[in-house]
Amino acid sequence: MKLYIFVFIFFIFNIANGQSDTMGQFAIWKPKDGQLKKFEDGYKQHLGWHKNNKDPWSWYGWFIISGQRYGQFVDATFNLQWADFDKAVKPSEDMADNRINVFPYADVQTIFKVTHLSEFSTGKSFSDKLKLSRLLTLQVDDIDKTYDLLKKLQAFYESKKIKSAHTFKIADGGNLNELIIILGFANWEDYAISEDILHEIRNIDSKLNNRIIKSIQSETMVLREDLSYFP
Repeated sequence: MKLYIFVFIFFIFNIANGQSDTMGQFAIWKPKDGQLKKFEDGYKQHLGWHKNNKDPWSWYGWFIISGQRYGQFVDATFNLQWADFDKAVKPSEDMADNRINVFPYADVQTIFKVTHLSEFSTGKSFSDKLKLSRLLTLQVDDIDKTYDLLKKLQAFYESKKIKSAHTFKIADGGNLNELIIILGFANWEDYAISEDILHEIRNIDSKLNNRIIKSIQSETMVLREDLSYFP
């Protein structure tokens, strides 16, 4: 009995200290002028490489359809631990296939890793594969001072019945005082629920003792299941 109690306490302790949070990785591609179709075809070929090599990771593919990065392609994988990056499937062969099928038709803009802040998110996984996603990028003064802001935002998601809201902080490859929030929706009608999200963020920030938000960027992404891989 004592062993069960110890295991339970250890589990709760890990959650309280953020050990339940998982890692993710984003890559953003800019298709070359006049090469969009070839990029899509090549990327599908590359996803075929992942399938043939029994890659256990899921890969989400979105196109950005609003904002300064309009037309750029986002691929992302989630639900990983740091150690999983040591066990990626055949990384040298993966890169070689990328160089053949993808690099000739698009330029990599950035690659970065994130920590999924499950405590400030709604939804238990990314398995819903929602069609539309609102991508919010928040630059803050101090990432360690965002707890109250994120907690109040989570309450806002729940009040608006936003079932898929995932919060991340940059872990590597970018500004470490940057937060990324992805709000997922099934269609534009549902998307409208998020219309006042920027006002809500500013309103919450204004009520804090020390304002921490430096800038907010909002973009919309559309999921392309034919450019995604779900093993």
